[in-house]
Amino acid sequence: MKKNLLKSITILSLILLVLTGCSDDKINDDSPEVETNTGAIIEVESGKEEAAPIDEDNTDIILAELLTAANEVTITDTEVIFVDDSGRDQISIKKNPQKVAVLYGSHACLWVEAGGEVKIGIGGDSAIELYKEQIGRNILEDEGVVTVANSSSGKNWDIETILAEQPDLIICSTAMSGYSTISGPAEAAGIPVIAMTYSGVGDYLKWSKVFSNINDKPELFEEIAMNTAKEVANTIAKVPTENNPRVISLLPQSDAIQANLGASDMGVLIEELNGINVASALSADIEATRVEIDIETVFAENPDIIMIQCLASEEEARANLDAIFGTSPVWQSLDAVKNNKVYYMPKSLFHLRPNSQYSEAYSVMAEILYPDLSF
Repeated sequence: MKKNLLKSITILSLILLVLTGCSDDKINDDSPEVETNTGAIIEVESGKEEAAPIDEDNTDIILAELLTAANEVTITDTEVIFVDDSGRDQISIKKNPQKVAVLYGSHACLWVEAGGEVKIGIGGDSAIELYKEQIGRNILEDEGVVTVANSSSGKNWDIETILAEQPDLIICSTAMSGYSTISGPAEAAGIPVIAMTYSGVGDYLKWSKVFSNINDKPELFEEIAMNTAKEVANTIAKVPTENNPRVISLLPQSDAIQANLGASDMGVLIEELNGINVASALSADIEATRVEIDIETVFAENPDIIMIQCLASEEEARANLDAIFGTSPVWQSLDAVKNNKVYYMPKSLFHLRPNSQYSEAYSVMAEILYPDLSF
């Protein structure tokens, strides 16, 4: 109660200070609105400084760090052995499965990128949009593919329908009750299940190696994923190690705004690019990806840069943000808002897992964090 009272007093004081400041600065109803940037269009401006020459030794060190999880994958003539995200010890998956069910859109895209075919899949507008974006077609329309649900949420699945298709491998997410819903029935039916989640290029490299080798096409890991890894390592090698910007990444929804923590995909990119994620201290749970945040906390941190993650579309994200924070004079007083440092990040790179396009995601974010440098 005391804490809430203090917060209320604090926010009231802040509003009065902001309003007083507005009067002093002669801001009136005719003042232009503070604009925000769209992350989807980021141009390299003339006159930017070139980043420091790449230190080849440092780049090799960064690349080795990015490959840490991938290097823990063991490949035999017939199996791929690795730790998935279910909490189990190492699991072994036989190579060349013939009828694979992939029950999460981003994972299906990575499976196809790594040489696999999805025989049992998930539909819905978001998944189909993702298939077209990353694969170039709606894979559910491929010959012989069965759509077993229109949602990646396990709570909406008909388990009997999935198992009736007799997959010889199921790939699902630990999010949205995916693994917890399918694991028991699948195990009882003798069907192996891979539970996965991933954030940042390091996790992507691990799963690319796992999938390409399960599909017995290790060359795709070398040709696609390793090329992505090298480009990301080059970007990371160019970022400064001093005077780094303080950043917060927000996910606006209709009823609340959440901040991305260090374990989220956005959080991983921010930290690997030496940005200071001011939200990281807001939760003691190192596995948590987001935490609900209020305007008082954002004001207290007053970040240099605010990145907006778009769950559905930029328009929806703007509307949600405006409804909850946008009309507050405290929001308008933030340095990032006043300095036009609020960026709406492209959904394809920063909400969906970009897979082989991680190199573009890192480059786009680096341009935002360090606008005076060229990457």
